Amino acid sequence: LNWVESKLILSSKLSVEGPVRMREEYFEGLLERPTVIEEAVPEQLRGALGQAISTVQQLPVPLRDVMSSGITVPLSGTFQRVFMISYLDEEILIIRDVYGVPEVLTRWDAGPSAVVEPGIE
Repeated sequence: LNWVESKLILSSKLSVEGPVRMREEYFEGLLERPTVIEEAVPEQLRGALGQAISTVQQLPVPLRDVMSSGITVPLSGTFQRVFMISYLDEEILIIRDVYGVPEVLTRWDAGPSAVVEPGIE
């Protein structure tokens, strides 16, 4: 459905296991509540959407709070992946998983941050 957006945020820890080998361990997942883009909802479904919203608003406050803040799932390192660095420069990182499938990552500057990690410049 192109009128419902869902977001899953994974928190992970990277560790270096050798000159070209790294491990990524996922320790937490956050499933945010789906967002409905009301303008994109077909006209014939808008009544049902209104009823669903009304039903959710009638839920007890603790349940509404859970639904609005999302569901956190502790993963505690249950899921992990090992990958090899194929190429690395200032802008691009190319990695390959254990099956040789490549993944290209590019630098993303989020702009100035108010949080500064100790020892990182």
